[in-house]
Amino acid sequence: MNDPTRSRYRHLSFKSKTIYRRFIQEEKNLKQSNLEVNLEDIPAHGTYGALLFRPEWKAKRQEIISRDKCCIICNGENTLQVHHRQYHFVVRENKFKLPWEYPGHLLITLCENCHKRGHSKFKVPTINI
Repeated sequence: MNDPTRSRYRHLSFKSKTIYRRFIQEEKNLKQSNLEVNLEDIPAHGTYGALLFRPEWKAKRQEIISRDKCCIICNGENTLQVHHRQYHFVVRENKFKLPWEYPGHLLITLCENCHKRGHSKFKVPTINI
């Protein structure tokens, strides 16, 4: 990990998929000290990706997938994901609602392909509340 440019991004490649990951110094120090991170300790705010590992989202996700049982577009049953039909920005708190705080009618089940295709064609609307 010796990087003469001191870039904050690292190039990673997994099974022919190339991704870029932001390198955070604290994360490096944490791995070096071999400390275990408990997902329950992740705060209920922060990056959207980190919130998707919280138990509240996992429970809500399972509830929506159980309700729909398959992709609502193609009826596929592989690699199911939950999609937010809109995002809510709470103006008085100056932050977005947490992913699991949305009512069920704003969450739908999509397969990975339909989910990617939808995000490439349409922008999810943000509603100020």
